[in-house]
Amino acid sequence: MLVVVIIGVLAAMVIPRLAGRTEQAKIARAKSDIASIGLALDLYELDAGQYPDALEALTLREAPSHLSEEARAKWNGPYLKRGLPKDPWGRPYEYKKDSQHNQDYDLFSPGADGQPGKDDVTNWD
Repeated sequence: MLVVVIIGVLAAMVIPRLAGRTEQAKIARAKSDIASIGLALDLYELDAGQYPDALEALTLREAPSHLSEEARAKWNGPYLKRGLPKDPWGRPYEYKKDSQHNQDYDLFSPGADGQPGKDDVTNWD
């Protein structure tokens, strides 16, 4: 009985400390994914001379036909070899070629609630 009480006391002390770590880990993963996708976008732009219209272009093996001959010759795709990751909450990352935040592009996850707001993980913050 004493052992059960000791385990209960230890669990009561440790569990509250670990409870908030899950969300922190998801935010850290989203930031890492955004940095990786951002690097792939920048490499695409170096080769193609423009950012893609959609993130799916980063997974193409062959250069899109709308690119110039010069850009197709420089093509080094796929820029994301493992495909597009989902954010830690199971949704696709959102991308806008025309930035609203004085960046080259907007890349973000709407966070745990799936709605734009305070918990977003972005490339502009």
